[in-house]
Amino acid sequence: MLINLDWLKEGEPFPPKSEKERLKRYQENRLLFEAEHVQVYREQLKRIERVIGNFDDIVSYPIVINFQKLMSLKIADLLLGEPPTITSLEKDSLKSIFDNNDVLNTAYQCVVDISRYGDGLFLITKQGDHGSIGVTQPSIWFPVISPDNVQEVTYHVLAWTIESDTKLKVQIHSKGFCDNRVYEINKFAYGTIIGKLISSETVATGLTDFAVVQVSNVLTSDRCTGIDDYGDIDSIVADIMVRVGQIDRILDKHANPSMQGPETVMERDPVSGDWRLKVGSYFARDPADVEVSYITWNGQLDANFKQIERLMNLLYSTSEMGSALFGDMSTMTGQVPSGSALKRLMISPLAKVNRVRMRLDPLLKKTLILCSQLGGKVLESVSITWQDGLPGDPKEEAEIMQIRTNFKPTMSQYRALKTYDMMDAESIEEEMGSISDEEMANNPLKPPPFSTTPVSEAIDETVAK
Repeated sequence: MLINLDWLKEGEPFPPKSEKERLKRYQENRLLFEAEHVQVYREQLKRIERVIGNFDDIVSYPIVINFQKLMSLKIADLLLGEPPTITSLEKDSLKSIFDNNDVLNTAYQCVVDISRYGDGLFLITKQGDHGSIGVTQPSIWFPVISPDNVQEVTYHVLAWTIESDTKLKVQIHSKGFCDNRVYEINKFAYGTIIGKLISSETVATGLTDFAVVQVSNVLTSDRCTGIDDYGDIDSIVADIMVRVGQIDRILDKHANPSMQGPETVMERDPVSGDWRLKVGSYFARDPADVEVSYITWNGQLDANFKQIERLMNLLYSTSEMGSALFGDMSTMTGQVPSGSALKRLMISPLAKVNRVRMRLDPLLKKTLILCSQLGGKVLESVSITWQDGLPGDPKEEAEIMQIRTNFKPTMSQYRALKTYDMMDAESIEEEMGSISDEEMANNPLKPPPFSTTPVSEAIDETVAK
């Protein structure tokens, strides 16, 4: 951990030694998210060669199981796939922020980073006459913490190389200010060293707080950075890939079976001189001869498949994602779960998402308020109503409303058509008119379904016609 800015002095290594392990983990997790598992699990995948190394003639590739990416995206989908409702008393100012920024998609990117890196970073800057909300990558982020409190950040430092890795650009963010620096860097066989300071400029950000807003996944009392979701399942995913790869290679080896039989069934090729089997011919066989047949092989792979099943169950429980979230309904015997049943199956994933929501909610509000300080009326407060991200069950919801209202109607036909058929006003009027015509045609003495005409008047009108 960094407790001051001394690591930015001339002659110091970059990145700092204390941050190398964290940055290495970021790099590995980025590769896993992008399906480059072979690079990260190189040593584990060598087991395929060690266990069945005599199959050198079989060209087989590891089967990538990108559970990590799927998990990160599902967390973001449950949290933001069903958009939350964000409101404020300063409606015009909030609308301006949403008009000038893609807030929800930016938050989605932040949540993906929270899952794969353990931290997501909002970055508030000024663009023209309004504020801009973006995200920055944790791989260029170096938090400087207070020596007295590991979770109190005194500086958010962003540092990255520019101009073909010949210079180092640094942004030192403090509350209300940003110090922009450019350094020379010198590369040696043993690493990169910070050189002379080329330029330095301190500017006011116009904010009452840091321009960098850190949103962490799981934090403990002895950490200043969050814990990612990938570390706990790395070994399980690697073992599943190895097990599937071994089975796949063995099946490839025995996909083209050999034949056995007596020498009398062979003939010499007159051109090449090679002996070959007379397939499709009749073989006169003595009872003592070996029968001509394919050599079959029983791989006894049941134990392997059972082990994969156990590993998958372990993966579901360790990741807290469960099987239902990924479409594994093998235990449902073909039944489609109701809305309440689906929520019961999703208790663990929803609890995991709720942890992220508890961290994101106040910090997203803070980000919006800080953004409003860079243009327009400043937001005094922001309210966010979150959704669970699960599909609704209209039948179940209707039954609940019937019970609660003692079977009284709770929705007009106009609203029903607008809500469930997504019709506009003109289409609804046309549809309701067609329904009225059909009702009148089927029962001339009955008033139209959308009419207030008394029954007696309706009868008179019908007789007059």
